Formats: sequence, C-alpha cells, structure tokens
Amino acid sequence: MTSDTVLVTGGAGFIGQHLTIELLSQGRNVVVLDDFSTGSPLPNHPRLRVIEGDISDSSIRDAALNGVMSVINLAAIASVPLCESKPELSSQVNHRAAEKLFQEASERGVSAIIHASTSALYGVPVELPLTEKSLLQPIGRYGIDKQRAETSLLSIENTPICALRLFNVFGPGQQKGSPYSGVLTIFSERIRNEEPLIIFGDGSQTRDFIHVFDVVSAFIACLNDLENKGLKSKVHGETFNVCSGKSLTLLDVIEAFSTACPSAPEVVFEQPRDGDILHSSGSNIALSQSIGWSPTEDFLQRLLELL
Repeated sequence: MTSDTVLVTGGAGFIGQHLTIELLSQGRNVVVLDDFSTGSPLPNHPRLRVIEGDISDSSIRDAALNGVMSVINLAAIASVPLCESKPELSSQVNHRAAEKLFQEASERGVSAIIHASTSALYGVPVELPLTEKSLLQPIGRYGIDKQRAETSLLSIENTPICALRLFNVFGPGQQKGSPYSGVLTIFSERIRNEEPLIIFGDGSQTRDFIHVFDVVSAFIACLNDLENKGLKSKVHGETFNVCSGKSLTLLDVIEAFSTACPSAPEVVFEQPRDGDILHSSGSNIALSQSIGWSPTEDFLQRLLELL
C-alpha cells in the first residue's frame, strides 16, 4: 500500500462497500477493516487489502492503520434493537473503539479523519428542518454512543477532521435491518412478494431520504478537501448533515412505488409504535456552502430501482 491509502472501517457494510468501490475507481488504495458480522464480501482488487477483525482489538487497529494516509470510520453496531439489548457492546464499538481509532490515527499523523455520525443524535426534533446547530438529545443507546464518538473526534487536535451526520440512507445492497431507511427496503421487498405494506400510524410521518451515491460523494468531497487543505479546510473541526433537504411522508413513498406497480399495493395501518419519531428532515446548506456539495440523485428514479 502507498501513501495515498485510505482506511475504511466498516467497509464491507452497505455504505462502506459503495464508498470502497468508488475510492478504488478513483485510483486510491484502500484498506478495509470489517468483522463481517453484517455486509457482504468485497470483490478482489489489486489496490484493496481486507482485514477481517474487530475494531475493538488494538492489534487489529494497529495493522489496519499501518501505512494509511487517511481514515473514514463507518464501523458501528448499527442495529438499534441490538444496541438497546446489549448496551455494553454498543458502548464498546460505537464509542470507545471509535475514540481509540481517532487517537491512534492522529498520533500516526494521518492527513484526515472522517467519522460517520447520524441524525439519531437529534432525537425528537424541536424544530424542522434540522441544522447542525439544532439541539442534540438522542433518545436511545445507539444515538448516545454515536454522540460520544463524535465528541471524541472533535476533541482531536492538529489533525484534519470532520463528522457527517447521515440521515435516511437508501440504495442498492441495503439490508432490511438498516437503522437508516429500512422502510424503503422493506416496502420494496414486500411489493416484490405481493405482500401488504404495514404502516405504524397514519402514514403522515416524514423522513429525509438520501441515496447512498450522494452519501459517498459527500465523504469523498470532504476527504479531498481535508487532504488538500489540511487544518485550513472549511470542513475541518465541523459536523455536517448529509441529507436531501426534502421531507417525504410514507404515503408519498407508497404513491411513488405505485407508479411502477400494475395495481396499488395493499396498505395495512397499525397502531403507532412507542418511541418512533414522527417527523424528521434536515438542512444540507452548511456542507453546500463549505465545499459546494449537494445531492444530485433523482429520488423517484433511485426508489424504483429497488423494485
């Protein structure tokens, strides 16, 4: 591996695979660290080195960091129910291991560290759209530990860093257990199987869906800026929402799916679930103004590709 190598932790996961493939297509060398508890095998590539292991293991982190220029941290226990049932595991992976990774990468003098954070930090929104200055009040273990990891990153000095708060990411390769936009994957799967779509509530709840290709472009735009400008980068030391900036109801989503179906899918309405957030939408203005990034993928086109 050469000095332009990027370490992608969690690189075998949904977002990580797309990011890894795009980095390789741009000529970068990539090291992927993943325990493969979720995700899929990566394709063989002469500029890709895969390390199967636990990010909580210091010797594994040491091997993964060897010779890398920059680090993108996507490794996480992403299942919200699993984080709630095993809080110590969530704390170990989502917070403490991430914190150690940041510290060790900084000590090695890497050119950039980018952390995948989450809109779950906002909890139940006080106002919409959510901006980076909105109140942080995570309501579950997953959000709490991700906030702690983000805080740990922002305490790092003398290393170009930033955190990206991802909203409801969707796209090819997503598993139904995703904490982000699982509803789109579940709906598309049920439509293919000619099963009814289940909505908890009346369908008026809103989400901000963003395609994984746009998320990948945000990571790479920030990576390039940090590597090229260092501590003078406008994204250094900052957190940014990565979202579409648009709010869609679940009924909007079903209507969009219906345009590609011979007949409208059957919809079953059930009682709302405790703890579900009714409305969420974000502003992506900060990242756009900092480095000119904005989402470009067409939602309807990409949604129908799930079918």
